[in-house]
Amino acid sequence: MDVQQLRCFLAVAEELHFGRAAERLHLTPSPVSRSVKELERELGVDLFVRRYHQVELTAGGALLADRVRDILRQLDGLKDVVKNAAGRRVVRVGGTHLCPPAVMDRFLALAGQALPAHTVEATVGPSAELLPALERGELDAALVHLPLDRPRLDSLVVARYLFWAAMRADDPLATASELTLTDLAHRTLTVGPPTPQPVAVNLFHERLKSAGITSFHQMPDNDAVMLASRIRRDGGITLTIDPRNGGSARVYDDPAFAVVPLRDDLDFLLGVAWNRSRVRQDDVVRELVHVARQEWAGRRLTL
Repeated sequence: MDVQQLRCFLAVAEELHFGRAAERLHLTPSPVSRSVKELERELGVDLFVRRYHQVELTAGGALLADRVRDILRQLDGLKDVVKNAAGRRVVRVGGTHLCPPAVMDRFLALAGQALPAHTVEATVGPSAELLPALERGELDAALVHLPLDRPRLDSLVVARYLFWAAMRADDPLATASELTLTDLAHRTLTVGPPTPQPVAVNLFHERLKSAGITSFHQMPDNDAVMLASRIRRDGGITLTIDPRNGGSARVYDDPAFAVVPLRDDLDFLLGVAWNRSRVRQDDVVRELVHVARQEWAGRRLTL
């Protein structure tokens, strides 16, 4: 067995979904499935019970997941051990994969400027993956979607999202200069699943419902390209941020689509999060929080 097999196995064990595991590892589902099958073949046991659109760990798989999690944590920490011995440290900064790249780039630049003696490394993934890593001390700070429901973590608001309605260029609403949620109330809104950050996304969906939107089509995976393909093929509407912010929103920077600003404020926030206990005990975490506050406290961005 090799490290890649173990990483693929653990991702599937934690996501209980091959597609989400592949997205987390920045792979397609096929190599993830192949790695897991090879691992099962080498071990001579089934690690998962596979059903239609459902994956469950076997008893042996659950036991292995606990061991593999510890093994990978120790393996990933080897670089830190060597650099600490040389008087350097790896500063681990996380960022949600839905964060506009310019914001993540700015945070990494601030970390590098504030901690020039150390190496800054970025980890990109869904907030639901980054938050437990902050609690375990595997990340020093992370850009995630707010609010949080984790008492061990604290946060600072960095930005508020302004949303745009994305639709086909021939949609009846495509020529509007701006829209409100009331204008969308009679339409079906295509949305992603809540898995990237369930607390924030579920609250966001509740705000949409309270504004009168009652018809939703929820995509099985948080894949911006697949969501855009559905809009392009079948019509419908989804919400995005301004494509000029880059990242996954750029998929709508295409003549086939129209994006119209939404007047409503849905109070969807991006922030820096950190572990409360570590900010008291760790100079590096304390410095990351300090530079974040200097940059964004009272000066939150609008995305």
